[in-house]
Amino acid sequence: MFRRKIAAVAIAVATGFGLTVTAGTAAAGTVTQTCAPYSGPRTVNVTITAPATVTRGVPVPVFVKVDGVEPWANSELSAGSARLVGFLRQGGAGTGEVKIDVLNNPAPIRTGGHFSVEGTQQVTFSAPGAVTLGLHRFGKPLTYWWCALPSDQQPPVAATVTVN
Repeated sequence: MFRRKIAAVAIAVATGFGLTVTAGTAAAGTVTQTCAPYSGPRTVNVTITAPATVTRGVPVPVFVKVDGVEPWANSELSAGSARLVGFLRQGGAGTGEVKIDVLNNPAPIRTGGHFSVEGTQQVTFSAPGAVTLGLHRFGKPLTYWWCALPSDQQPPVAATVTVN
């Protein structure tokens, strides 16, 4: 009962500030994919979290987290030093890619530990229907991709968003 009242108050406050209220987050899970950067195959776990239902043309936050499966063999990275970009490929009713401007490591990445980056981007969906999202590539675009799928390959679906 108490949680229901808090949720109602939160929706009222959000609506009062002109925010779009959505019905929960998309059915998302963590998917495992193997991609091929220049240094050889790399396996990562990808989690994408987005609202389950969005209004066409209204920006919504999309959260992306990428965790490496293999131990990190490179030198240690301090927290916030990764500064990568990512591209999500749309499928289903959607086409094209969504750029995630900043994927950063919230914690240090130690040699022998596991690589982990995450970021949130405001995304505007334009195609009505069920739009799927999967990580197509991420890395430092001017130097190299840490993880990329072939251009004709659709990534595993990590989230589905219904666009009204």
